[in-house]
Amino acid sequence: MISNAQRALWTFLIYALVAPFFAALAVLVLIALTWTFNLTSLLPVEVTSLGEVALAVFVWSIVPAVLTALALAGVVWRTGGFNWLLAVVVAIIAFAIAAMVLPLDLDHARPYLAFLAGIVALMVRQALVQADIIVE
Repeated sequence: MISNAQRALWTFLIYALVAPFFAALAVLVLIALTWTFNLTSLLPVEVTSLGEVALAVFVWSIVPAVLTALALAGVVWRTGGFNWLLAVVVAIIAFAIAAMVLPLDLDHARPYLAFLAGIVALMVRQALVQADIIVE
């Protein structure tokens, strides 16, 4: 039997480590799709290297991922799980806090990136549910 403390530890670790990877992967896929369909005018800046963009997204998204992980680990410690709406709300608030503290020159893209943060939080939550770490 897994205790709530163990669930909280795994929740923190997976949100802190996997969420930045999912965010970088999602941005990488979106940029690749804009190149494929010749929609590069939709991108806020000129992208020269996919690897550089993915690494920058990974590094920048560590702070909101850790903030999300801390908040959700506290909830898991007390209750053993959380619903999808809480994951999305916490991730969007953590993204907003990180966007205020860290430099992000993409001012007009912040709402879309906040939406992406919510999607990433849903993906990580589903991974936790599938691994039987949190209860649904």
